[in-house]
Amino acid sequence: MTRSNRTLNRLLLALVGLLFIAVAAWVANRGYPVLDVPAVPVPEGDALWIVAASALVVVILSLVWIFTRGRGRASAVITATDETGTVSIDARVAADLISHDLAALADVVSVSSTAFRTTGSATSAIALELRVVARRSADLRHLVDTVTRSVEQFDEVIESRIPVLLHVATGVRASFAHEQRVR
Repeated sequence: MTRSNRTLNRLLLALVGLLFIAVAAWVANRGYPVLDVPAVPVPEGDALWIVAASALVVVILSLVWIFTRGRGRASAVITATDETGTVSIDARVAADLISHDLAALADVVSVSSTAFRTTGSATSAIALELRVVARRSADLRHLVDTVTRSVEQFDEVIESRIPVLLHVATGVRASFAHEQRVR
């Protein structure tokens, strides 16, 4: 859903960081010589302009990369407009309603949601991603059935059917979370 590769992003950030560290170490060593580093030859004439132009191209491509990431995220699941005004339902409302239904399950640690714009063949629509953090020994079939019922009830409340992506995860947070008890 993010249109970018996480591994590629991290690799590029690591390479740029290493380049900056190397340049900073070189500059610091020129000011306070600790190591005997050979002088870097400075290009002359046309070679200097080629280096400057390629650096400018890298900067422009980097800016394009930065400003085109993260599109598609939406804050509202549904927006309705009529003559009296506009009403929108936030994605967090969906998470709150669904987590209220899942509160009775001892296997659920937390529920969060994010809305995304999707492009289809006809029009652009909103899809909802639900992220449920569950304990390691959770009954996944029961959990998915409960989430399905909750989503169907949410669809009835908003009087619209929204595509939902369910992401069930476990992790450190689920390991250290306290057991939920119904009072």
